[in-house]
Amino acid sequence: MLLATFQHAYHGEIGTEEDIHRTLPFFATALGLVIAAVNYALGQLPGWDMVVRACPRGQGMLLQHHMLACIWPVLVATGLLVASAGLGVGVLAYLAAATRRRGYKRIGREPEQLARARDLLAYHAARGLQGAGLDDAVHLDLREQLLDDLAEAVTFNRDMTLSRYALRARAVAFLLASLLSALIATILILMTAKTGLLFRTG
Repeated sequence: MLLATFQHAYHGEIGTEEDIHRTLPFFATALGLVIAAVNYALGQLPGWDMVVRACPRGQGMLLQHHMLACIWPVLVATGLLVASAGLGVGVLAYLAAATRRRGYKRIGREPEQLARARDLLAYHAARGLQGAGLDDAVHLDLREQLLDDLAEAVTFNRDMTLSRYALRARAVAFLLASLLSALIATILILMTAKTGLLFRTG
């Protein structure tokens, strides 16, 4: 039962590398949406001269107050677009770390396992075992050593798997934040450029 359990866990951890890479198309599509949203929002962003002309006039401190009250939508939208781009870079950085080649521990090579079996065969034969008794003794020792190897490899590989999944989870969080920033900036820019409501200072 333990051997079957460990073998299943071993193959599952080894297959994690492919699992991480299979999610890359999802991130590529989502980042494409982010780039498209940022590009569209930048295209709709009012020019500075247009913003200045739309703002009310004043003098001294009153001018600064009116300007700040008038241009805040553009400043906020610009900040959100910059944040969205920065978060997109963070997504790529975390994905690069998650997909970085790792040295997963694998069960010994076939020649090594064959040499181990031959050594055990010679050892038990020297003890005087023969026939079925000899085969059973070698079989039990091989199974026990395989269990030890699998337990060590699974534990080592699982730690790396959890690390890679944590990096991928951070990439997802950054991706969602990037999409949300781009969406809010787009809505804010459209409301500002199309309706002009946000230019009103009351």
